[in-house]
Amino acid sequence: MIRPRLDRALGLLVGSLVASLLVPLGAMEASAGLGRQQPAPPTSPPTRYDPDRTTCEPERIRSAFQQQLQPYADQSEAVIAQLRLIQLEMTRSTLRRCVSRDLLTRPQADQLFRELSSSPTRP
Repeated sequence: MIRPRLDRALGLLVGSLVASLLVPLGAMEASAGLGRQQPAPPTSPPTRYDPDRTTCEPERIRSAFQQQLQPYADQSEAVIAQLRLIQLEMTRSTLRRCVSRDLLTRPQADQLFRELSSSPTRP
């Protein structure tokens, strides 16, 4: 008779221990969410699109280059200069891909890049 009582008491003890462990863990998870927010997961790498014939038209590239900094026209000269360097590097990559796909000649791409590099800094 003592054995069933002991088993029952042991079962209750184990159950209450498990319950006491689960409650603080749940409370810790809830409080952890309140004090500190998790950073967003990293974004996936940017998709690189292969240019087509219309993308590589010099006039289209000129137009896009002039319009890309327009949303940042109210920024300081330092910010515009940094954005322009990024813009020039992206344009250089586009021109390289256009040349590699035979959609522009190397002299055309070089001339267009020189022209865009010397264009006014402000949008």
